[in-house]
Amino acid sequence: MFTDHEVLIQSLQKRSNRLHKLGYSDMTLIVGCSIKYVDSDITLRNILQVSRDFNDILQRDVYKQSLLRTDQHKIAKKRKTLWLKLLKIDPKYIIPEFQVY
Repeated sequence: MFTDHEVLIQSLQKRSNRLHKLGYSDMTLIVGCSIKYVDSDITLRNILQVSRDFNDILQRDVYKQSLLRTDQHKIAKKRKTLWLKLLKIDPKYIIPEFQVY
């Protein structure tokens, strides 16, 4: 179906995209690939607190994972805060809008 050369090119492109998304160090790559298997909010928060590089590179993926693997009782509390962080919206601009409703 695909030649060996095409498979090699696709593999290298996937690797390049992964490295671009998760940083160029081995540690951020390994932690970034394993985030989707973490289901504890405390562990996810600790990942962000490891270093500034981890926080900068992995913040978006950690927030998404926190929203996906949360309890149904906790989701209402976390949804607004995490989506504002994901979308990089300052909460001071949102408060007047919610007060109108």
